[in-house]
Order: sequence, then structure tokens, then C-alpha cells
Amino acid sequence: MSIVSIGDFTVDLKERRVFAADTELTVEPKVVEVLCYLIEHNSRYVSLAELHDNVWAGRVVTDTAVRRTISKLRVLLDDTDAENPQYIKSQMKRGYQLICSVSTEPDAGALLQEGPPVGTDNDVSQKLAVSKPVVMWLAIAAVIIAVIYYVYAKPDPQPLNQLVEIETLLSIPGQKTSLTVSKDGRLSAFVAKVDDNSNWELYLYDAVTGQLRKIDTPSEHCRFVNFIDNDTRLAYVGYDSSEATFYTQSVLNLSEAPIIHPTAPYPLLGNVIELENNKLLVAAKSVTDNFHYYQYDLTTNTFEQFTYSGEDGIHDAFAVMSPNKQLLALGRGNIKKKNVMLQLYRIADKQLIAEYKLQDNLQDFRLSWMDNATLLFRTGNIHYLINIENGERQLIPAKPAPLHEFTFTENGELIGLNYHVVTANIYQASWPLTENFNKSYQLGANVRQLSFSHNYDYLWLVEHEPNAFRLSRYFEDKNSRELVMQSAEPFIIRDQSADGSLLLLDRRNRLEIYNTITAEITAVSVATQDVRSGNFSRSAEHVYFAEQVKGQWLIKRFTLANKTQSILLHDYVKLFEIPDGFVAADIEGKFWRLDDSFNKTSLLYEGALVNHDEDVVVRGNQLILAYRTLMGDWVLANINLSTQQVWQRSIPFHDFGKPISIDRNGENLIFKPYDKEENHIVKYGYNFGYNFGAK
Repeated sequence: MSIVSIGDFTVDLKERRVFAADTELTVEPKVVEVLCYLIEHNSRYVSLAELHDNVWAGRVVTDTAVRRTISKLRVLLDDTDAENPQYIKSQMKRGYQLICSVSTEPDAGALLQEGPPVGTDNDVSQKLAVSKPVVMWLAIAAVIIAVIYYVYAKPDPQPLNQLVEIETLLSIPGQKTSLTVSKDGRLSAFVAKVDDNSNWELYLYDAVTGQLRKIDTPSEHCRFVNFIDNDTRLAYVGYDSSEATFYTQSVLNLSEAPIIHPTAPYPLLGNVIELENNKLLVAAKSVTDNFHYYQYDLTTNTFEQFTYSGEDGIHDAFAVMSPNKQLLALGRGNIKKKNVMLQLYRIADKQLIAEYKLQDNLQDFRLSWMDNATLLFRTGNIHYLINIENGERQLIPAKPAPLHEFTFTENGELIGLNYHVVTANIYQASWPLTENFNKSYQLGANVRQLSFSHNYDYLWLVEHEPNAFRLSRYFEDKNSRELVMQSAEPFIIRDQSADGSLLLLDRRNRLEIYNTITAEITAVSVATQDVRSGNFSRSAEHVYFAEQVKGQWLIKRFTLANKTQSILLHDYVKLFEIPDGFVAADIEGKFWRLDDSFNKTSLLYEGALVNHDEDVVVRGNQLILAYRTLMGDWVLANINLSTQQVWQRSIPFHDFGKPISIDRNGENLIFKPYDKEENHIVKYGYNFGYNFGAK
């Protein structure tokens, strides 16, 4: 039989057609081909290689293309919950298997060709023959009634209220960001790092011709891009080391040299938005100020402030302009309060007209105007519609994957970069890290931190279980865990005493000392303190930590004996005790050797980005650094405190990650690379029925 039922669907294997109830679904040919192949071989797993050979026979396609077809099939079957699949199960290295029941149905075409069943009365067939005209007129009447119902009485379709990936526009390897799309949706410009050894480069894609071109830019890296001048030019930001340069360039003739626009005194630049009268809105940061938006005049190359805050630690980001060009929406991040506010400005007079809380964290987010009254907002992997009149929001699911960046074209098409994450393993390697790794740990997706203890019999393991965060001793030789403590709040280990009995924990920005023998917890700081870093003294009688107070950084010392804090230094963000003094890092990223009276004796290292995303440890006579550059890549450095010899290397962002752990002898390293993103330019379908206030 060529007709089969799977769950709520019927599939015609011969005609390659799929039905839900009595409605035929519109399905891409390769999607239905994969479905039919899985049905025909439902008793086993089907590998990627087998799908290549049978569904794409004679064509060379990537594994990614096959996986994307599987994703589209899952969307078709409404089977996107990877943890609880109803139709298609996947297993690493084995492939995919149809796990639902498959039942055959009679072939309607074959039944129509059959004569009357054996033993039936000829009168029956005669009656059937006589009734054929009646049946025909009844069928015509049914069609007429259906048309009248559809035109005049059919109720409005129910809102879809979700985002569904419907078409992949461009699929190339690597990370992509800063997507901008022309008003008609034909052209897309974006920044991509196609492999780990590449710089961030600028690309232009034409969806009509299918042509992708890399644009040669004067700077080493390109980070932000947008269409201007009625989509005939690009405005983009280039970076060389930590210095930004602003360019405009023709789209119509890419051989034309880009125009450089002076941007002093702003060495750091962000995204660009086109205004009227040859002006742009540019996110910019001076050495002494935070990121805010400025009107930039392309004729005079001058800046005029648009947004401003006198409060420390305020950064404005990801601004977008409404379709009618009257309003500007942006996210204002507060580093100290660790939240982001949605701000709405009237462009004509720069007035702030509304402000709503976006999120109580500093995680990644994006905004785009759907229409002049509604924003589409992503926080992490969750999407909402936001009503700008009152700030109400409505949850919008996205299938099969969330959008990372997105924009609406002039005719309402939603185009963006989708978001897939590949979870990385935990690795151990020799220090300094000259090779990739010599050991890999397979401890599951719940691991938050794995670090050396000062006892070589076990490692410290922090895991996030469904209802708690757990600290265990992990015995590698036995592959066993010994629970030490658990907490309802997330935490990581900052440091440990020399004998391993005391752990310095960072629990929701509070420093605490945990005694692994008595289970006693001692508070070092409180939640109202803006605390960064933290480490034990050599004797473990003190904890040194940095705190920001009224915009100034202080180094404080916590004494365990009397549980008191005292100020040691101003304008420093790290302090480590060594046998003949201290090592300290100042707010400019310079590491100094200090004597016992905190006087500078020598400069050990400079150029690090501190108080941003870094790990610093001292092991014996080694100062060990891991920090990120403005381009996002990692710099690893080892400074010999005796000879002041510096070893240093750069590592792509996704090949490394923190927190790092160095063993007590400074010979081995544990690290977990950040999860890798895979994204492609896609078109998403949507049909929103507004229901603001729904959670």
C-alpha cells in the first residue's frame, strides 16, 4: 500500500504528498523525500551518509544541509522538542529513526478501479449506477456551498503566534553577526568569521542572483554595518587592535575605495543607523565615558550627543529606528544594577518618551520594529512582542531555533540569523597552552565548572541540577562524585586555600568562604557591594578583592579572624600576594610588582582588558592571564616573576573559555570552550495575533 498514517498525518508514499486531517500540506520536495525514506526504513536508524546516497543521490551537499532538512521536517510534524521527540529520534553517529507507529491505509485509487465484491447482488450495482447523476449534482451543490462559506462566512484564521523558519537564504560556514537587509529584502550585508583563523570580514549577498561577495576593507576586522543612501552605500566600522575607524562605501561599485570619516575623540564605535539630511546615529565611547549614541554629520564629520547618562556603568546598545523614522528604541544596560531598560526616544527633539524594564540581567538581546507600535525583542533564546504604548509583552515561540539577529523588510518579511548552539567539552592541557589538549572530560551538559583541587586525588566539580547547584569531589580514576554542598543559587569557585580546606565562592556576586571540613560559611562581602574578583592570601588568613564605590575601584582586605574589611589600595582591580610583595593590576590593564608597602617596583605586563572578561592567577613565580580583546578573541599570557619573561598567544573566541583552572604547580590547565554558534541567513514566517499581557 502506498498510503500510510503516522500520528496525526497521512503520507502518500507514491505521490510524495503529506496530509493533516483532510488538508494537503505544502512541503519542500527534499523534506517529503526524507520523510518517505524514514517511513520506508522505520525499523532502524538511518545515517547521514545513507540520506546523502539515497535522497541526494548524484548531488554533493553538506551534512548541515541534510540536518537543516531534518529540522524543517520536525517543524512540519510539530516535533521540535528535542528532549521528548514524538516522531523523529536522533542519536549521535547512528542517525535518525522514525519512532512513531506506522499503519497502512487502503489505496483510494485502487478501490475505485475494483469491481463489486464477490457475492454482491447485481441490483446493488444497478442502483449505484442509477444514482450517479444524483451524486454528481450533490457534489456540485457541496462545492457551491463551500465557496459561499469560504467567501462570506469563513471565520478569520486563528493567529499562529510563533516564528517558524520557512527558508534558508544563505548557508556558509562560520559565525555571523551585524546583519543588515535592504528595504526590498534583496541585499544582505553582514560580518562573518568563516573559520577560526579568519578575521571578521564584510560580506554582501544578493538573494536574486545568489551571488555572495567578500568586501575588502582597510581595517583588520569589520564589526558593524548598515545600509544607507537608499541602500546604495554601506556604513561600517573597522577595528585595528583596539582602535575603531568609520567608513562608507558604494554598493553599486564595490571597486570604489571606501571613504574614511574621522571619529576622534571616540576610539570605540558600535552600530550605525541612518538619519535624514546626511546624518547618522552612531554608538560611540570615549576613553573616559560609556557607550552612548551621537548624531554624526557625514558632511562636517562632527558629533552631537543624542543619548546621555551621568551615572557610572551605563551603556546604550542595539538601537533601532521605527519604520516611520520618528522613534528610536534602544537597550540601556546598567552594569552595576545588572539590568537592561528599554528606552524610546523621539528623534525630532531627542526626548525620552518612555522607559520599560527589558531584563534583570545583562545577557545578550536584540530589538527590531515590526510596525510603528510594536517591537520584536529577543533576550537570550526567548522572543517577545512589546507594545510601546504600555510596555506589555507577549511571548512568541520560535521553531526550530531562535533568531539571533533579525530585521523586518519594507514589505514585512522577517529575515535574520538563526541560532544553533553546539555544546563544547571540558579539556585539560599542559600550561603554557602550546597544544590544544591532552585530555577530554565527558561529564554531561550540567557541568558549570571543573577545577583542580590541591589534592591530586580529586577535582572540584560544580553542576547545575534541576533544583540546585551541587559541589562535589570528582574522583577521575573511579568516575565517581562525592557531594560536598548544594545551593539553590548559582555559584563558582574563585580560589582555594593552600591546604584545600577553604574554598572562596562567588555566589550571585557575593564572596563567601566555605569550610569543606566543618561546612561553615563565612560571608566576605554582601549583595549590595559591587565586587569583582577575589583570592586568598598565601596564609589564607585574608581575602583580597576589588570593589567599585562611587565609580572608583578599591582593593579591600577581608580578615578571617575578626571578619572585617579594610581598604588597601585605590584604582586597582586585582591584588595577589607573593613571597616578597604583591602583584597588582590597575584599571588601565597594567600589571605591577609592588613591595610590602604597596610601592611600584616594576611593570610586568600591559595591554590587558581587565574588569571585562578575564581570569588571573598566580602560581609560584608565574603570573597567568586569560583575557579577551575587543574583537572577542582570547589572549593567554604567562609572565615569569623572576625573569619577567613573557609568553603570549592568541586563541579564537570559541576555542577557549573561562573559568580556567591551573593546578598548584602551574603545569596544567583545565578549560571549557564556549559553546559554538552555527547561524545562517533565514526567512521566518509569522502570523501574530496580538494578546499583550500574556506571559
